[in-house]
Amino acid sequence: MPTAGGTISQRKLVKTRIIATVGPACEDADTLRELIIAGVDIFRLNFAHGSHEWLGGILARIREVSLEIKTPVGVLGDLSGPKIRLGEIAGGEVRCNEGDIFRFTRETESDDPYNLTCTYEKLIDDVNPGDRILLADGTVGMIVESKSGDGRSVTCVVADSGVIRSRQGVNLPGVALSTPSVTEKDEDDLKWALENKLDFIGLSFVRSAKDITHLKSLIARQKPEVIPTVVAKIEKTEAIDDLENILKVTDAVMVARGDLGVEAEISRVPILQKEIISRCNASRIPVITATQMLDSMTNNDLPTRAEVSDVANAAIDGTDAVMLSGETAIGAHPVACVRMMQKIVNEADPFVTARSRGIDLSQEFRRANPITEAVSLGATVVADKLNADLIVIATDSGRTALALSELRGKVPILAVTHREDTVRRLCLYWGVTGIQSKLVRQSADALLQYVVQWGLDNNVLKTGDKIVVVGRTNWQEAGHDLMMVHVVP
Repeated sequence: MPTAGGTISQRKLVKTRIIATVGPACEDADTLRELIIAGVDIFRLNFAHGSHEWLGGILARIREVSLEIKTPVGVLGDLSGPKIRLGEIAGGEVRCNEGDIFRFTRETESDDPYNLTCTYEKLIDDVNPGDRILLADGTVGMIVESKSGDGRSVTCVVADSGVIRSRQGVNLPGVALSTPSVTEKDEDDLKWALENKLDFIGLSFVRSAKDITHLKSLIARQKPEVIPTVVAKIEKTEAIDDLENILKVTDAVMVARGDLGVEAEISRVPILQKEIISRCNASRIPVITATQMLDSMTNNDLPTRAEVSDVANAAIDGTDAVMLSGETAIGAHPVACVRMMQKIVNEADPFVTARSRGIDLSQEFRRANPITEAVSLGATVVADKLNADLIVIATDSGRTALALSELRGKVPILAVTHREDTVRRLCLYWGVTGIQSKLVRQSADALLQYVVQWGLDNNVLKTGDKIVVVGRTNWQEAGHDLMMVHVVP
């Protein structure tokens, strides 16, 4: 029997995936190793913070540790997008009282705290009287009253009081921005990401399906060796309005609740989250739920009960992955956060509803081979009926693994591929554990022997366990037309 190789940290079969943002709190190799062992499937590199040199060092350590402990880990590069920020405020901050008058000007500097500058020069062109301008994470609200005759400023009145500080974000809910979805900085970051073979690319502030097709055209133009999975970040109301079209062109979706909770009424965010997850599930598109999931653990040892419920409900609703941001990037307890996240989703995963119907297969490119689709569905039903311990699938692009993942069966899936890029892409798929082996291109028997040994080595399988294998009778052809049940001797 061929050996599956030893591991330093024994693998565990996964269901809901965990994404962790890398920052100063976890950038060293030892902490990255602990995070992977604790349950991280994908690391997020935020291009809004840090140079390419700094991010390159982190990426090298992630891949080195992943190889060392024989655990595939994906990397998501998160493009900044057209994020609008305040410029420097005279004195650093200013109190905004209801009824106060402020002006946004085209100037790059201001010595008057009531004359505000920002990083987006066309703000003055894009807004009109009656539009809202939100600052300080939406806690401070202003209403545009008028534009100056020379077009150099807009006058606003404060509607919601609070303190604003230099460099804070600016949101313009409902305003059609003329800025492109991919900025010059984004193009530079994208080039770096493609050269370094990042697995996922997140596009911030998506407004319509055109933003996704534009990004994909930029990727195709560079002819990268590895084509990344494009993740549409849903954080603007325009994206909600065009969600149906966005789902037709994107590879994955992120429910980015931070800016979404500013752009839309914060009371709507839980319902929007559920709606987006449901529609992604129906369209067979992996979906990530993000922002403030365990925010209190940025400083505290334990999360609040509400945060625990939030993570659990996202998993039960059908999210493929949950994401940590500041909790791991700058928090005091990055490893503890991941361990807690893993404990919560482990408790929630058994309550995820299995589904063998309701998947939208109208989009041909989302489907695997029709025979493969049928065999995969049959394998899921058989595995559940037999109370099998593992479903094994051989996959090239990962499409078959996604077909099985979206059925949300009770039995965990082991996807074996010979491709390094595919095994990292699998890190986003619910219920799919990916491993890499050239044996996948030989025979069903060779694959089965390899998997059994891998399962024994990693305490995943034991004598008497049942394995349902989805494979090919002719391993030189595409598609899967074979299903067999094996009992571990």
